[in-house]
Amino acid sequence: MNTKPLSAVSIEGIMAHLDAFQAIANANGGNRAAQNPGYNASVDYVVSVLEAKTNYTVTVQPFNFEITEENATPKFSQISPSPVDYARYLEFNTLSYTGSGDFQASATDGGDGCSASSFVGFPSGNIAIVARGDCDFSTKTDNAVAAGAMGVLIYNYEGQGAFSGTLGSTKSVPVFGISYDLGRSFIDTTETPVLSMFCDMSVVTVYTSNVIADTTIGNDGSVIVVGSHLDSVPEGPGINDNGSGSATNLELATELYRNNATVLNKVRFAWWGAEELGLLGSSYYVAQAIESGEINNIAMNLNFDMLASPNYFRGVYDGEGAAAGIRTGCVNIENLLTTFFDFDNKPWNLTEFTGRSDYGPFIENNIPAGGLFTGAEVIKPDNFRADYGGMANTAFDPCYHAHCDDIYNIDQEVLISNAKAAYYAVTTTSATPLLDRWLTTAQQSPKDRVRAPHHALPTSNVFTKQ
Repeated sequence: MNTKPLSAVSIEGIMAHLDAFQAIANANGGNRAAQNPGYNASVDYVVSVLEAKTNYTVTVQPFNFEITEENATPKFSQISPSPVDYARYLEFNTLSYTGSGDFQASATDGGDGCSASSFVGFPSGNIAIVARGDCDFSTKTDNAVAAGAMGVLIYNYEGQGAFSGTLGSTKSVPVFGISYDLGRSFIDTTETPVLSMFCDMSVVTVYTSNVIADTTIGNDGSVIVVGSHLDSVPEGPGINDNGSGSATNLELATELYRNNATVLNKVRFAWWGAEELGLLGSSYYVAQAIESGEINNIAMNLNFDMLASPNYFRGVYDGEGAAAGIRTGCVNIENLLTTFFDFDNKPWNLTEFTGRSDYGPFIENNIPAGGLFTGAEVIKPDNFRADYGGMANTAFDPCYHAHCDDIYNIDQEVLISNAKAAYYAVTTTSATPLLDRWLTTAQQSPKDRVRAPHHALPTSNVFTKQ
């Protein structure tokens, strides 16, 4: 393996972009969310760097979406058996696209909420309490509403606190994320609690954009889309999620040009908007590509989301989880990344390939994909500490979707390791003749390489960003 060109990718370059994203958040209410000015400033920054440092064809692709916005501060309390007012952010949070409501009702356990069977015998008019995991938040909410729930409380994984997330589409009832302990206390009590939920929301249209940058050389009929989402959640600057992926993508783009790398297949760098609201930017891009026929020219997708979690593991998307028609290509991309880590003597683990980041719209439309991920809100398993060190009984990213996801929430060692692997994947595939054949033919792995220690992940979706 020729690793000399990889020295072109520098931690200094990536951190300079992250400093810029932090400054943008600081100047725009503390975040870079797609519905807020900090996102537009992030778009302007990416465009300015690309135009100054490359000759790529840079396009800002506009799109819009609807979201719910608060008219008044949400409130949550227990009426009986003991009156308690719960603190927002500390004890509960709203999920994006939550609906409106103002009521008091009894709370009833809805299990995991993932099917109608979870709500057999559910009293219509009650508040549903459901566990996080096993399916998306939207499915849980829709099943609860179908059973007659007036509101939904989703409680976190064991040991974890209140959280936010996206419901993906506008809902008709209030939906709050609460801690594991609070959720279980409502379920395990001998006296059914009566709770109060208040949420006053309006539906508004948000106008935002993706950034697309195409190399000016390479086969137009064999395009490699290298993507990362540019937006944060409203709760914080999003420097790990996903400034780390966006900054790395910007470094890949500028260094590919600066080093005059061989580009037989066109490379299309992309920074997606509104991922945190349900993969909206990448979904819009793919939908437009289908409408125009450009989808037929896209050979593969690389996705980089959360590359620098402070309590990290080194995750590579498990291509075996892809649909049969694209599985070979996804496995080949996986092997490309793990081959780099093996030669660099870095441990790695496979992470689930379930479509919960911006590669999702690509694999849904039979485009092979792969990428990297270093962990989000899930507690780090003990056996991972042997390979990666870090803290026990602590999430991979303790600041996931929080105000503290700032410039100090970055592990630079894993960030540069992932950036070099990403650059290797981009430069290798962009220089591969007959890329379509490479993606459909199982590749032989080297026989003499030395593998770093490796543990298979448990069969669980909790290691995938949700």
